[in-house]
Amino acid sequence: MIATTPALLVQPDGQVDEIMLDSHRPDQLRCIRFYVHGARAYPLGRRAVVHVGQNRETVNNVAGQAWMSVTSGSRPPVLRGPVVITGPADRTGDFTPLPALSADAVRRAAGLLSGTFAVAPDVSVAQHRGGRAHQCDAYAVKRDKGSGRWAFAVLDGVGDTPEARRFAQKFAPRVARAAALYCDPARALAAARIEARNESRWGFDPATDPSAVAVVAVADHRSPLIRFAWCGDARAYRLTPIGTAVPLTRDHNFAEEQRSRGRTPGPYDRDFITSCLMRGSITAGVVERKYARRLLLCTDGVHAPLERRGREVGGILDLATDAKDAATMCVADALKAAGPEDVPDNATALVVDFSRS
Repeated sequence: MIATTPALLVQPDGQVDEIMLDSHRPDQLRCIRFYVHGARAYPLGRRAVVHVGQNRETVNNVAGQAWMSVTSGSRPPVLRGPVVITGPADRTGDFTPLPALSADAVRRAAGLLSGTFAVAPDVSVAQHRGGRAHQCDAYAVKRDKGSGRWAFAVLDGVGDTPEARRFAQKFAPRVARAAALYCDPARALAAARIEARNESRWGFDPATDPSAVAVVAVADHRSPLIRFAWCGDARAYRLTPIGTAVPLTRDHNFAEEQRSRGRTPGPYDRDFITSCLMRGSITAGVVERKYARRLLLCTDGVHAPLERRGREVGGILDLATDAKDAATMCVADALKAAGPEDVPDNATALVVDFSRS
């Protein structure tokens, strides 16, 4: 039986989780390095050891506050990225469990930074069926009561069939609920993929046929970060403080593959997706909320016609007075941008405004 030693993993977004280290020092260090790349140890007297990486990741204010709590006010160096906190090393060099009082101080430090936004975000969604027979877009907004996290998901069922509609409507709330619970949008999409593949009632082959593309974002009031993930060509945009829209996602389709190889995409290459909820890449990212005045999640029924007509999403988001106005304008302008020869696609725009108080 391998003995283990508990330690605390402190994330920049305020999450504090207990991890278990193997009993011997080389294994303990190996485990710490799994979470903290290029780990360096800072002994805090006889009470704790802080293991932090040498990198350019987000500043970990929670770990900094925990440092000051454990040391009764001593100022820490700039701590970045995930941090592991253990007890001091014993005579053999093995790290011991963090004393209970020090562990409580770390958790209290995380609680001190829990008021980033106390007011619920302003969320609004606009949808239009376009010229299709079925509305195969779906969306969901979920809040995890235990943590207070909010998650937002937009799915676009591939095709124009009742089954594509049912698929998107079933998995949108499940993805949003899992993302809010775990604060991990990519994990939520991966869990939905496993569930969808294990169901035999769908009338398509998950190995070859597309199902739905998705984009999901999570906001935690204890964290300065917005986490997001996507598969396919559903997109997320942030509105910058100066009124421009920056795409947070990069389409998983043949057009992007061509561009990555230095080639010019053909006129229909964007229509061939290379990832969906059933298969292909799931990509994740983060953005600091202070750099996102407004967040837009949308399907290609919104961004594709606007792009074809040279319309800027940023101009629409910047002109809108609130989230409802922004979502409505995005969908309305996308429908107007569709040419007379086009059959307008399903269009969905979900807009989030975070309180600045």
